[in-house]
Amino acid sequence: MSTNTTAAGKTMNDNKVKNLVITAFFTAITFLGIQAFRIPLPAAVGTPFLHFGHIFVVMGLLLQGGKRGAVSGTLGLTIFDMLNGYMQDAPKTFVETALKCLIVGAIFAVLKKKADGNKKKEYGVAVICAVLYGCINIIMEFIMSTIAMMMMGSGLAAAAAGAFTSLPATVINAVFMVVAIAILYEPVKKIYVRMA
Repeated sequence: MSTNTTAAGKTMNDNKVKNLVITAFFTAITFLGIQAFRIPLPAAVGTPFLHFGHIFVVMGLLLQGGKRGAVSGTLGLTIFDMLNGYMQDAPKTFVETALKCLIVGAIFAVLKKKADGNKKKEYGVAVICAVLYGCINIIMEFIMSTIAMMMMGSGLAAAAAGAFTSLPATVINAVFMVVAIAILYEPVKKIYVRMA
């Protein structure tokens, strides 16, 4: 009996370690997806750029689930901000990313369960959730940019107009992310299933 308990305990610990390593891996590739690949985009508010970061955030939450995806995505994006001169944006990034991941991760879990093992339906659900993440990101960016400009002294109309002019950069990143998820979800999932 003690052998079974030890074996079960070891398996449980092995799974915890494996989950921790996979979450750390997604944190690292999220960070590297921004650090290694950045194309600056024009905007009235902030210094946006095209990057791979959100691709890895969404891939992480689709493969690991919302909670672990929220951890890896939030840490990856926040660490990037802290190490690259965007410290003032780190708290906003932390909150926004955690919320987006938890919301989209929960929706994906429900819809994936309804797909009932049908790979085509699951793929469709993954792409829909990537679109949802992108839409939430656009809305949050608009709201947060408007608030930031109002805190700097702009009136509501001027702040909203300024935030709106910055949205094309966010939309470009969202479209880029959705296209990448549509292309990469199935092959990356196959690798992930073998690895996990």
